[in-house]
Amino acid sequence: MALILNEDEEQFRQSVRRFVAERSPLPRLRELMSSGQPFDTDVWKQLSALGLTGLIIPAEQGGAEAGYSVLSVAFTELGAGLVASPLLAGTLAAGTLLRLDDQQARARLLPGIASGELIATLATGGTGTARADGDVLTGEIGPVLNAAQADVLLIPAVAGDAAVLFEVVAGTPGLEVTPLPSLDHSRSLARVRLDGAPGTRLAGDATAALGFAADLANLAIASEQLGGMGACLEATTEYAKIRVAFGRPIGAFQGVKHRLAELRTTWELAHAALRDAARAADERPADFPRAASVARIAVSASYVDAAIATIQLHGGIGFTWEHDAHLYHKNAISQHALFGGPGEQLDRLTALLAAAGS
Repeated sequence: MALILNEDEEQFRQSVRRFVAERSPLPRLRELMSSGQPFDTDVWKQLSALGLTGLIIPAEQGGAEAGYSVLSVAFTELGAGLVASPLLAGTLAAGTLLRLDDQQARARLLPGIASGELIATLATGGTGTARADGDVLTGEIGPVLNAAQADVLLIPAVAGDAAVLFEVVAGTPGLEVTPLPSLDHSRSLARVRLDGAPGTRLAGDATAALGFAADLANLAIASEQLGGMGACLEATTEYAKIRVAFGRPIGAFQGVKHRLAELRTTWELAHAALRDAARAADERPADFPRAASVARIAVSASYVDAAIATIQLHGGIGFTWEHDAHLYHKNAISQHALFGGPGEQLDRLTALLAAAGS
């Protein structure tokens, strides 16, 4: 098991990093905050042209078929730059479709997701439920990633005692999508209300597909968190070299030095857990649910700690609106809770281990 990037993954990482630096630097996020736009459509087109929207989608459906380890690399670099996009929403929708036995739905939706021309989202991870009466849905779910921008929503619902999944097209009568304020400016959230909205029932095991989507969400979010944590550490370490107090760089003081060393150690441990989860998704699918939960647990609280340290160790400037530290702090808090925080992940991991031992 390799816990470091191979040569192809490293080259891909560098490509995505250059894309983020050139096409979506942090000042662009501030422009989106001022304009109220959820993401830059030009950046989304360029990101799609690079193939990031189709990394896990088979070639016959227009994807790159690159695998989950490469996907994790992409999310790590996008997370480091706080790039606003519907990529996570589309990835979860694609992963769900790939676990369903509905060839018509795959042929209908995956090529558009792979090209970036179709924005899709999976209405899960928040609160509320939908109920199905035949092909008609009622209920309320929120918050849902990029629901206000989605062309297609995959709606989990309960039909009798069974879990089912429906495809609902944006603009369908009875579907109401209300944007919600988000602490994290790089994330677009909305509430989905269904009042007799018709949908297309998708064939296959919805429970298994949603379980895989939860694992995939853990992998993707842990990747973004690790990228954000790495960006915080890099910025703070560089600042500690140039900020002088009492005639010495603050990085020379043990209080600063030790705190940065501890954060770096937790980053390394989280990186190893994430690489294990990414490799498991490609090579050891039976281990993937447990490994993805471990990765999420390993990085979530550590990212919050790193974001707080970034503010504190930058001193007075770190507390200002003009500095980027608060953007990472808000992102860390949001990511900590998205699709279930460490406590819920520990419960999930406990259940998975118990099931494996029974």
